[in-house]
This record gives sequence, C-alpha cells and structure tokens, in this order.
Amino acid sequence: MAVMYQVSTLQALAKGDFYGNATIEELLTNGDIGLGTFEAVDGEMIVLDGVCYRAKADGTVEIADAGDATPFASVTYLNKNIAFELENIADMSELLAKLDEVGKAHGENNIYACRIDGYFNEIYARSEKKQHSEPYKTFAKVLETDQREFEFKNVSGSLVCVYFPQYMDGLNVAGWHVHFISDDRTMGGHVFDCSLQEGKAYMGRTEGFNFLIPKTRFFQKLTLTDVSKEEIESVEKAGNK
Repeated sequence: MAVMYQVSTLQALAKGDFYGNATIEELLTNGDIGLGTFEAVDGEMIVLDGVCYRAKADGTVEIADAGDATPFASVTYLNKNIAFELENIADMSELLAKLDEVGKAHGENNIYACRIDGYFNEIYARSEKKQHSEPYKTFAKVLETDQREFEFKNVSGSLVCVYFPQYMDGLNVAGWHVHFISDDRTMGGHVFDCSLQEGKAYMGRTEGFNFLIPKTRFFQKLTLTDVSKEEIESVEKAGNK
C-alpha cells in the first residue's frame, strides 16, 4: 500500500526551520519518488527510482549522501496504475490543468504522486545556496538573496510531481509541487515553468499519510498557525519570469 510520508511541514520550512529532521537513508525507507530540500536548504531534492539527488545552486545535480539530512520532504512508492500521454504542452499552467483533470477523474481529495518522462523544449527552475548563519532567515528572505534561477533547453528528463488536496493545506501546500531532473542526471531543480514536446505520465494515488513530527527544540517552539498564504506561495512560486 502506497502511503505519502512527510518530514515536517512546509509552514515550518517557510519560518526558517532548516534543521535536519531525518537522514536520507531513513527517508528512502519510505518511498522511491518524491521531493523536498536539505539541511540548511542546501539545494533542491529530487527522489526518483529510489535515489535521492541534490540540485545545487548552479543547477547541477549530485547524488546525496545517505547521512545527509532533510528538514522537509515528501516521498512515496509510485503506483503507476494511471498512465497517459502528453504532447505539445505550452507551459506550466497547461500541464497542471491536465494533471488536475486526471486527478479529479480519480478523486480530487486524494494525495497523488506523478512522474512525467519526456522531452522538454524548456525548463525554468531554481535552487538555493546553503545557509550558514543561525538562527536561519525565513525561506522568503533566503529566496531574496540566495535563490539562483536557470533555464534548461531541449532536454530529456523527468518531472517529479506531488499533489496535496485542499484539506491538507495546513500541513503542506494544496496543489502540485514539481521538481525536474535530466535523463543524464546532471541538471535539475524546483520547476516554475516548462514546455513539453512529448512525454508520458505515470500517476499514482496514495492510500494514506504518515507524518514525522520534528523533535528539535526550534520546531517545538514555532508558531505555525500564523504563516501567511503569501509566505507559502513565495516558497512555491518565487521567480522573476
């Protein structure tokens, strides 16, 4: 049974909780596909085929060490029972509309994971520089100074997509969260926009949700109910395009 396993909350990440709550080795015992970030927001995380990759601040990719830690991540085992072709997708809005259409047809109150393998005309993405000073800044402040954006053109690769329904907005952010990694595993990041020439999507519904509550003193003292919608959207949608 596929269950979405989540480390901490996106709200805590938005407030500057960048401390490691689980190792990559521990994370990978709970899923073979997913996304997140690393301790001190040292890059964007892409989990695919049971391997955890780090997209660094220059857009290049490396395999994460088993002992590396994550403050926030979501992983599951992909059930490929929903499969469909995609062609001539102009931008992110069109792509997400298609994913929403398929998701609603199978139940819009489910949590989904989706993998899209294809050829992309363009990927517009970002990652972040590792933070060194503590206490950490909020994620929005990090993005103001340490976000790095890049474009990948005419590249084959995979999108890793995770969907949370509206009623889970207090633990994650409702809607789709998308990361990219190239087929040669050299380029990747958090995706703002893309255009897809052709590809195939594999979407799986999860049957439950497991949540790791961080034990750190920082998390235990956080007030998470006052995180604004704008702060969450800055985590998801920041970019200048």
